[in-house]
Amino acid sequence: MNKIDEEEIKINWPSAVEGDLEHPELGFIHYWTGEQRGRIVLRFSYEGQAEGESEKMFFINLDQDTWVLSHISTFQARDSKLKLVKNQSFKEQDELVKKYRSIIDLFLDSRKKRNPF
Repeated sequence: MNKIDEEEIKINWPSAVEGDLEHPELGFIHYWTGEQRGRIVLRFSYEGQAEGESEKMFFINLDQDTWVLSHISTFQARDSKLKLVKNQSFKEQDELVKKYRSIIDLFLDSRKKRNPF
């Protein structure tokens, strides 16, 4: 798979809000997010992240004080267009959630501090 240019993603996801977080182990993390009716889409990147994982989009459902991952999709270039392709592997999804749980938790905590309601 070819590396996807950040500008392509911005063109295809113009409503995304960008920001930065500081993770205690991974350093600075840049994120893109969107939200609608208790459902959050989150994408992030950081120095040293495994190749191709910054194209992952985490679809998260919020429920009271907890979150549940709905699914993970990946930006892929197909037929000269950028598409979101849903990850069909539950094993890979479980591994990604385990690997990135601390980032998702950090993002949701910072979101809660910005918007306590």
